[in-house]
Amino acid sequence: MSVLLGIDLGGTQVKAARFSPSGEREAVARADSASQASAEAIFEALRSTAAGLIAGERPAGVGIGVAGVIDSQAGRIIQSPNLPALSGFDLGRRVREAYGEVPISVMNDANAAALGEFHAGAGVPFRSMFLLTLGTGIGGAFVVDGRVWEGAAGVAGEVGHMCVLADGPACTCGATGCLEACTSGWALVRDAKAAARRPGSAIAKLPEVTPLRLAELARAGDPDTLALWERAGRMLGTGIANLMNLLNPECIVLVGGLAQAGELLLGPARRTWVHQAFERAHRSTRVLPGTLGEWAGVRGAIQPLLEK
Repeated sequence: MSVLLGIDLGGTQVKAARFSPSGEREAVARADSASQASAEAIFEALRSTAAGLIAGERPAGVGIGVAGVIDSQAGRIIQSPNLPALSGFDLGRRVREAYGEVPISVMNDANAAALGEFHAGAGVPFRSMFLLTLGTGIGGAFVVDGRVWEGAAGVAGEVGHMCVLADGPACTCGATGCLEACTSGWALVRDAKAAARRPGSAIAKLPEVTPLRLAELARAGDPDTLALWERAGRMLGTGIANLMNLLNPECIVLVGGLAQAGELLLGPARRTWVHQAFERAHRSTRVLPGTLGEWAGVRGAIQPLLEK
């Protein structure tokens, strides 16, 4: 079988797609991953999700993006905070056991999304691109001339843990003032729940506190939620200004659920990066939305296979 199998193994879902040998997406499937308690159960969810796409045939190659720290050479997951059962799991070995000795690529999910957008999405016209994932957490990856720059130990691009506010709120990584602790989905919900304790808060009346609900409330003119988005946007703008000054990529591509908030988040972010970045830096770096949506990581996961 000449098709390629691309998989995005995230904290809540497994997404898979079948691709032609030239990288055209032909079919997709998805399943839940969060409810799986063990590494083997998660792998079985991955395998069963992909099964309907290849009809029992052996694919020509398998590319997988996984949330966490990955030894891409060995195909091993070193640490996965969102799927802790996978920490230490030899994913490459299990894939070969399931599909035979086919070419395999295993990488961090943000790196996969970055490769997808660079080669088949918003980054196509550029030689350098930084991808910023804005969701429950915040991640990133820097692509230059088609390759992810991984750094000395493979952890480059962890922009979510760049400090943007000295002595700021505590982050899940153990540090304080990280971009993720100030701007991510979980940080926004944390701050909203604190604001909901104020007398007369409209947030307290929400059936569920989520970024989507908070965006709806802000668009209706609620001052508390408008202030939350303003603060989150300013912190995001500081992070983007840092990227512009430090790396000066041709473009910064924004993907993920929080990016759907639009000007609620990007308005204050833009005002901040214009103020904080060197003029030459912000004028030469374009900030763009991603174009592949939730399938960017699946497409990027197969990119190394297309180049073999």
